[in-house]
Amino acid sequence: MGLGGIKDSPRKMAVLCALVLLAVNLLLYAETLRFGFLKDDHVLVENNPRVKSGKVFLDTLDKRFFAFPDFPFLHYWRPLTLLSYRIDYLLWGPDPKGFHLANVLINAAVAVLVLLFFLAWSGRAIPAFLVAMWFSLFPLHAENVAWISGRPDLLAALFVLPAALAFLRFLDSGRKLFLLLTLLFFVPGLLVKESLALFPVIALAMTWMRGQWRRGRVPLAGLALVSVLFGFLHAAVSGSGGMLARASVSQVPLVFQTIGVYARMILVPVFPDPYFSMARFEAGPLEWSAWAVAALVILALVVWKKNRWTFSSGALGFLALMLPLLNPELVPSTPQLAMRFVYLPAVFGGALLVDLGSRLDRRWKPVLITFAVVAGFALAAVNRVYQDYFHNDEVFFSRLIPSYPQDGLLLLPMALKRATEKRYAEALDLARRGAEISSRGRWADTREMAALLEANVLLVTGDPEAGFRLAQRIQRETGQDGMRFKALLIQAKYHEMRRDYVRSLVALEQAEALGNTAELYLQRCLVLAKTGRSREALAAMEKARALNPELTDFFALSRILRGGGEAQIGEGSPQPAPLRRGE
Repeated sequence: MGLGGIKDSPRKMAVLCALVLLAVNLLLYAETLRFGFLKDDHVLVENNPRVKSGKVFLDTLDKRFFAFPDFPFLHYWRPLTLLSYRIDYLLWGPDPKGFHLANVLINAAVAVLVLLFFLAWSGRAIPAFLVAMWFSLFPLHAENVAWISGRPDLLAALFVLPAALAFLRFLDSGRKLFLLLTLLFFVPGLLVKESLALFPVIALAMTWMRGQWRRGRVPLAGLALVSVLFGFLHAAVSGSGGMLARASVSQVPLVFQTIGVYARMILVPVFPDPYFSMARFEAGPLEWSAWAVAALVILALVVWKKNRWTFSSGALGFLALMLPLLNPELVPSTPQLAMRFVYLPAVFGGALLVDLGSRLDRRWKPVLITFAVVAGFALAAVNRVYQDYFHNDEVFFSRLIPSYPQDGLLLLPMALKRATEKRYAEALDLARRGAEISSRGRWADTREMAALLEANVLLVTGDPEAGFRLAQRIQRETGQDGMRFKALLIQAKYHEMRRDYVRSLVALEQAEALGNTAELYLQRCLVLAKTGRSREALAAMEKARALNPELTDFFALSRILRGGGEAQIGEGSPQPAPLRRGE
């Protein structure tokens, strides 16, 4: 499809460029195959029953991206992205290497698609190759590729680029077959990442730059209708319908500064580390405003003189993917400004450099080639440095916390890790520091999560009364079902420790009314077994295993329960880990 749009360049050159890009991308990210699970990976992949069980996956197709009760504020519905993780699990099992391999392969394929798109846009092989090479070496892509949970942006690009390429061929040829191909990539792409609902804006920019308004206006209306219908569907499933109500005119300066941040990331993608702290955002309003002014001037020049900025005009539409991210107050993920968000929009930086280089006199050609080679090696080196941050939780957080000691978003995950390692004193210190910082911050309130972690730690370190009271307070005061659910599990565990099994079961029933997890049913199984109700306990265990087929305690508990009797369920029997990352 892409090679048919090449005007001047031989097919052999296009194939050679594609092979070089594949090799560069595979070599650049080969080291990530040795990386483990990190941050959201534990909830989204490693411990997610929707990834491990085909039945659970099918039963929860209409559920949000992250499994209950974790991250209830993330209004995402991405069934095809979740399906990609499910396929990885079927192929490789729980080994993170297979998930990382998929990220590397998808990223390499996207780089080739970038080449094909700009070949079809310009008909010039070498400049198109340089844009794709900039994209391949772009340092901030390390987060998207080296982090398994960075896949949504990779998959979104994998769908939106063929859709854009097909629509471009339609604009140039008028053949309706290419409209069908556009829909075949666009519609599934909506189920990968919700931001692809902005594809009509990308298509509109292409139509304007190509001067094909008469040919493109009806298809554009059709694409817009599909996006609107998907918007209603997504809002119904994810519960995100009221988010825009939080927008206000007072947030315009914030949006302007955010434009500057992302302009800086796209045009000069080198930072001290691959993490953008919201404290840095608040500390430099003048810097970000200056970058925003520069970005808007560049965009105005590209639109005004579109025929003289060939590659930049082709890349312009992909910047539309940034539109939902320009108001940090409305971005549900944390941190609200993230380097991974510029994954596909990063092509604009490479396109701009190629356009600027093409305007230089021929006598500057040796200098330009030298600069391109040196810059390429420098970008690759920075990329490799950034990749090293994403080995695992220990490496990521231990490197970043000293640089951002006042960032509560870093302290809380590290507290959880320390708790799972039974380093409870450190866990409590980190959780309390994170909560105290959060109380002064603007961007993320982690106090309830920190309090639940503290309650859990107190429960297992000799002060269960304090942990119980803290969990009760969270249950009363929180407005989130996920927090209330976890608080009830802690209370149930407290009653179980006191051998008050009736109250423990009541707390578990209250939690089940909010949602269900393998952890819930495992805990119920233990309580029922201790009361001698082995048949009910076994039924609860079967429910737990249905939600998590790899439940490590299942087989041992099943043998005990099938043997029957409370005598065989004692304090030394398998217990649910109170600090599990989520089921």
